[in-house]
Amino acid sequence: MVECHANVKILARKQHRQLVKLVAGLQRLGLTILHLNVTTTSSSDQMVLYTVSFKVEEGCYLNTVDEIAAAVNKMLRRIIEEGSC
Repeated sequence: MVECHANVKILARKQHRQLVKLVAGLQRLGLTILHLNVTTTSSSDQMVLYTVSFKVEEGCYLNTVDEIAAAVNKMLRRIIEEGSC
């Protein structure tokens, strides 16, 4: 993280509406997306790599890289759990 900007790479199994939920979740955390790149694999495991650059907005409770990583990880686990129901 540099000043109030951070980059995150997320590798996950591809699911329906996952990207929409991910973007909405990042915005709820107080992270404004500046750039988003999506790379998918053509293999049978259907993995997707999200590379996200964002700005940590004023008032966001996430202050360190570890806090951001933990919050994104928790959010992604919740998205995966909802998708498997």
